[in-house]
Amino acid sequence: MTTTAQEEEDLQASHLRQREAINNAYAALLSQKCLQSFQAFTFEEALDQQSKRIDGDSTQLRPSELAKVDRIEQQLLAAVDQLKQVPPEQFLEPKPGEDVNG
Repeated sequence: MTTTAQEEEDLQASHLRQREAINNAYAALLSQKCLQSFQAFTFEEALDQQSKRIDGDSTQLRPSELAKVDRIEQQLLAAVDQLKQVPPEQFLEPKPGEDVNG
């Protein structure tokens, strides 16, 4: 059975309409699901999640926010202790017009 160019074009258009219908239905289902999950998300859940993020369980790879702050504080205090042990004579005097950080 041989199909003409017009029949092939009609078949392609039919397939395209079917794909559009399936795509639209799928998109509608996903958007409804997303909307329902968003509506189910409460302020209390948001607070709980934020609280867990701040002071919840912490690991080496995923520390809590408080653990991060503690680590930064410890590193800063260690650096300050090291700087306190450096004799003042070893610090360079700033020269006028020069950047002391360079």
